[in-house]
Amino acid sequence: MTKKILAVDLDGTLFDDEKDICKANMEALDSMLSAGHILAVDTGRPTHVMKKILHPFGIFERENVYLLGYQGTIGTKASDDEIIFGHYLDNEMALKLLHYSKDAGYSTLAFEYGNIYSFRHDSAIDKYAERSKEKITIINSPEELAGHKLTKVIVLDFDNSDSLFDFQAAHEDELSSEFLSMFSDVCFLEYIGKNTNKGEGLKELAAHLDIPMENTVACGDERNDIFMVKMAGVGVAVANARDELKAEADYITTVDNNNGAVAEAINKFILN
Repeated sequence: MTKKILAVDLDGTLFDDEKDICKANMEALDSMLSAGHILAVDTGRPTHVMKKILHPFGIFERENVYLLGYQGTIGTKASDDEIIFGHYLDNEMALKLLHYSKDAGYSTLAFEYGNIYSFRHDSAIDKYAERSKEKITIINSPEELAGHKLTKVIVLDFDNSDSLFDFQAAHEDELSSEFLSMFSDVCFLEYIGKNTNKGEGLKELAAHLDIPMENTVACGDERNDIFMVKMAGVGVAVANARDELKAEADYITTVDNNNGAVAEAINKFILN
């Protein structure tokens, strides 16, 4: 058997619209893991939040399941807390970014391994916490995060999300040397380290496991999944994916995230 890695996004891909996993996806995941293949959950979510969300499903605590959190910047085994690889933001530049977003009036989140911070408590932060099921610690100013090993920053705007494109453009020249910026959702502008993304996380895990990249499959739905879909041996866009991702994919599933899109990818490219 040729061992393969499936890198899969959660929201809009493996999860249905109710944040559940359909029967077809669960059965396909069980089959591929039982056959000895590798599952890498490659997502923007923090590792500790992923573990909490995935725990009830049971299947994700197997030895051949890995978690690539924070847009693929931190890699761990799902069964323990050992960090296989980790990449962090330049702290000085991260604080500068946080000040820019604060001065512009945006709600902003700063992430480190195990913690999420915001320097303001407003309706947008509450909405994010409710939507993501993540606990957020409120701090007084960005300076409180000096010296912290931050993994990513999210600038939020639920009411006028188009303004995030203006914020991104306004600071592109200064910040692009240190950060990669992308939209993981129409309301979420995310900043991670320049040479990190979901694709690089998959590549680093594959090297760690001594699995060639041609034996990897990546499946996603959003703009931030483009990196791993392009990097993988086979890049899959689910039927409900954004057009930008579909344009880069090798294959587009015939069904969406509510009807077993990941199972379709597993049966066609992992278990074939």
